[in-house]
Amino acid sequence: MRLIENLIMSLLKFKVSWEEDDATYRNIEIVSSQSFYEFHTCIKFALQFPEKMEGFFYLIDSKKIVQTTLSSIVEKNIRNAPALSMKKTPVGALITDPDQKFLYECLHPKGWTFLIEIISISPFNSDLIKYPKCIKSEGISPVNFAVAATEKDSVVEIVEKYDLDNADGFGDEGEDEGGFSEATDEGSELPEEL
Repeated sequence: MRLIENLIMSLLKFKVSWEEDDATYRNIEIVSSQSFYEFHTCIKFALQFPEKMEGFFYLIDSKKIVQTTLSSIVEKNIRNAPALSMKKTPVGALITDPDQKFLYECLHPKGWTFLIEIISISPFNSDLIKYPKCIKSEGISPVNFAVAATEKDSVVEIVEKYDLDNADGFGDEGEDEGGFSEATDEGSELPEEL
């Protein structure tokens, strides 16, 4: 059952979010008649992944149980095969619900996984724009994440310089072994010259 009668000529907008850090995401628009392989290629480009990297899409239900698998390696759609071909399957063929979700998994040693959600479905009315395309990019790509995480930022440098990791947020300079300076010990009086 189809969500929309004319889904073949619809423009689909998806949010592709990294599961380890949902602040990293890409919004991608694709025409529903385009293939999952074109979607896969656009995601790789938007996230700066290796061009030859393979991957999988998984159609999932509301409990994240896999319903259908699509592979970038499979060349043909064969009945009862463990995976469909990304190249032969249009994106619109698997959209039956406006809340449809997919998982995208990279065949990479790091094994990055992304949640894909539909943001909007609208009529496709422009042959002048080349699709698929990334229309919004937020956060650091997992490819660059390790590099960015090792660079010191100004906040880290200030914490280290002023020893702000101390539990009270202050250094221990000027304290005696009891933790109080002589002027503020309990029972002592403050000097009159204040």
